[in-house]
Amino acid sequence: MMVACALSAITISAAEAKVETRAYFATNPDKGVGLPAQITIDGKFNDWTEAHIIARNGANNVSTAFKGSHENNVLDIYAVYGAWDDQNVYIAWQMCNTGDVWARPGDGPLTDYGKPGNIPLIVALSVDPSKPGMTGLLEDGRCVWVDSPGMGTSFDPAQVHVDHLLFMSAMPGQGKPAIFTPVNAKGQTNYGNGCTEFASAGVKYNRGDGFQPSSLWRCSSYAEWYTPTELKSDPSIIDDIYDITKYDNIYNNDVAGLQKHDKDYDTFYEIAIPMKVLGINRQWLEANGIGVRVIGTRGESALDCCPFDPAMMDNALGEYGKDNSTTHEKDDLDVITYAMADLGKIRDLSNIDPTPDPTPDPTPDPNPNPNPDDPAADGDYVVYYQGEEYGTPFVYIWDAGAENYQFAGAWPGKSAEAVQINKNKYYKYSFSTDRTPVSPMIIFNGNGKQTADWEFHNKGIYTFSGFSGNYMLESTGIDEIEAADSTVIYFDLQGHRLPAAPEKGIFVKVADGKALKIVK
Repeated sequence: MMVACALSAITISAAEAKVETRAYFATNPDKGVGLPAQITIDGKFNDWTEAHIIARNGANNVSTAFKGSHENNVLDIYAVYGAWDDQNVYIAWQMCNTGDVWARPGDGPLTDYGKPGNIPLIVALSVDPSKPGMTGLLEDGRCVWVDSPGMGTSFDPAQVHVDHLLFMSAMPGQGKPAIFTPVNAKGQTNYGNGCTEFASAGVKYNRGDGFQPSSLWRCSSYAEWYTPTELKSDPSIIDDIYDITKYDNIYNNDVAGLQKHDKDYDTFYEIAIPMKVLGINRQWLEANGIGVRVIGTRGESALDCCPFDPAMMDNALGEYGKDNSTTHEKDDLDVITYAMADLGKIRDLSNIDPTPDPTPDPTPDPNPNPNPDDPAADGDYVVYYQGEEYGTPFVYIWDAGAENYQFAGAWPGKSAEAVQINKNKYYKYSFSTDRTPVSPMIIFNGNGKQTADWEFHNKGIYTFSGFSGNYMLESTGIDEIEAADSTVIYFDLQGHRLPAAPEKGIFVKVADGKALKIVK
């Protein structure tokens, strides 16, 4: 478990937000906010169209174009797309590598077939600007996923609001991608209650080869050097990325002096983020919108982002600490201040509705437990652990779908108590809350060990292997459970009361004070 972020709320005026509009940089071009769509996360762009684009950059307008032809120029974000359905927010981004129009296969820009390696990508989201924003810093002052202080990617909450940061490898399947949220009034986060791994949150992403847009505008300028530390070009050449006359459309490969561009060097990414993880639903998204920015990093610091922010180029001609022939943008500290792209609706940042409480799935059972001896009477929610692996275990419970709200206090949580039920020993923890859980999760820990992140089941029994059923469904057979009267009642395997016996499936029949598991 890498464990949730806040500042005192700052109102950001949409009229004051800074937006880069020069050359081919655009935020919500033609007021596009994406479109509803059903997206398959397979790395292909056949589900996407240019009508989904919510931000655009252009190509070859990153710092690596200005520090020498040997620079690997794969972290070049061309466009960001947005979509949604009833369950998920979908974001995609087009990355490009146009080094092949002048380099040879195997040269610096085209090593590893010109693809991004195991380096961090970031999707920054602004869901509810009425709530505190993030700085991108950990509690110890370092940036997320950066070992050294004084370098990385951060945000100025007074100018741009961010409340979710999704970190992932540019190579899907590598590492442990995670969502970070704020944990304190300074807008900081951590690897504990500020962090939820994609696997627990249900976030999925993928990538594939190719280029989706119908044009590929590439900045033709680059810097020349006598030596790695002596610049031949005028430093002002960097300003060419803002000059639309310095761009060529190489999509149809008809630009004089350039080789034919192979679009297989370009890479398309897409990600699905469950709305319940963000604490919103479709109606709220379409009424309010959310902010989006995609950031490509070289490990220590950002090299490009879309929508664009000038912090990506403020140290382009400086020296990288590990190699003075490459750009200092790889290890500087970038503070992003420019506006996010809007998805779902152009946002009025001065008038955001509070985020709703999406209907949880499954909904906690409001019916009273038919067993008067059930310790769940101590609280609205109760869990049991059966086993001695953790001694008397601590129980840590948080809501991955509602800003990692902690139901049992900070890590390691609260101590369970030993109880005996039906002559069996359990460790029990119960609690009450006025919140409606969205995606509750649980960890048992003790003796220097802990379980994995498990889904929380009310009245659930857990063992060393995970969830093993609900209390009234204990796998030892028939439990001593008394019904409210002599009538027969039925429950599903999540402990929810059923109106009648199902025609097929597995369920529990309770009658005459006895519970029996039935399989049809």
